[in-house]
Amino acid sequence: MHKTVTDEVLTAEDRQLHYERWQWGGRLPSERLRGVRGSNVLGLLTFDSDLVHALDVAGPEVQRAVASLAARRACEAAGLTDVAWVNQALTALTQGHPLPPHFDDPDQMWETLRSTPLVPGPTVLGAMPPERPPYLPPPPAGWTWVPAAEPRDDGATRYELDRLPGSRAPMVSASLLVYPAGTPDVSGPISQPYFALPSVLAAADPDPLKAALDAVWHALHTHGEHYPALLKEIWAVCSGRAHK
Repeated sequence: MHKTVTDEVLTAEDRQLHYERWQWGGRLPSERLRGVRGSNVLGLLTFDSDLVHALDVAGPEVQRAVASLAARRACEAAGLTDVAWVNQALTALTQGHPLPPHFDDPDQMWETLRSTPLVPGPTVLGAMPPERPPYLPPPPAGWTWVPAAEPRDDGATRYELDRLPGSRAPMVSASLLVYPAGTPDVSGPISQPYFALPSVLAAADPDPLKAALDAVWHALHTHGEHYPALLKEIWAVCSGRAHK
């Protein structure tokens, strides 16, 4: 990326905050969200940044409800709710109890899953996040970034400064080359049971916010290409129970 005039005006902190605001969907994260970066929150942001912020302010009761629902919907999608030891774990989540055996030892959990007869479900491809505009650094006052030409063969697009209508800002010249984000790995069909069980483990996390974020993340990938239906249901829980 070429050096722009804004590099000389904005402080490093300004540039970082500008990027974070774009990364977090147009607003800065709360300190609580910053504190769960060890989770899959940054990945979930690429699918629905508004949901991430909604879960943050929803409160522990709603967060627990979301985590439990996400785990159950993941197991339903994977055909695991009729498996006794999985159903026991889902019941424990609903009742606020510790997860039962098999889930207290990940190695044993996976070994038990491998030895459990399962009915193959329908073919499901991996989840693809929606496209989003590329990140562009803040332009000088009175100017905006515009594409200078069609994307190149390698997908990169050159942007140049264009004076805003009515602006009398001093003449500046800058350009930058923006490359598209890497293509997500959406190889399929996916093995839904192996995505679903981590959602159960995540839902039991002691931190309600982290439990909700990670359970939704794993459930989303369990649903694969059909994830919008799951997020719609998660949104209904947030909207219907927040602030109650």
